[in-house]
Amino acid sequence: MTAPIPYDPDAVHGPVLTFQWTVRGDRDDALYEASGTCPVCGCAMRRTWNFGQPSVGKGGFLGRRNEPGTEPCYTVCQCRTLHMNRPASEPLGCGALLAIAPPPASGGTP
Repeated sequence: MTAPIPYDPDAVHGPVLTFQWTVRGDRDDALYEASGTCPVCGCAMRRTWNFGQPSVGKGGFLGRRNEPGTEPCYTVCQCRTLHMNRPASEPLGCGALLAIAPPPASGGTP
């Protein structure tokens, strides 16, 4: 049996990961979902992004990308495994920061 992996908010996995991408919805309202395995805890995870600028009542920039682009997408682990010492404010993951390769330019599943 493998020892439990504790929650670690300082864990970082440096190399860019290749996850499986699924795109749902039309181009203007698409949801991009990356699914794969966290290399730090070894658990399955998925993370969803929506790109584009939502309407903002008073204007302003919310810091979102308009398109998926060519830069990695960053996220903390989103696995559903219970990791020891995970704070109540963090309902998912082992705490590791991950860089995921962007979806393919075609916008579909590779």
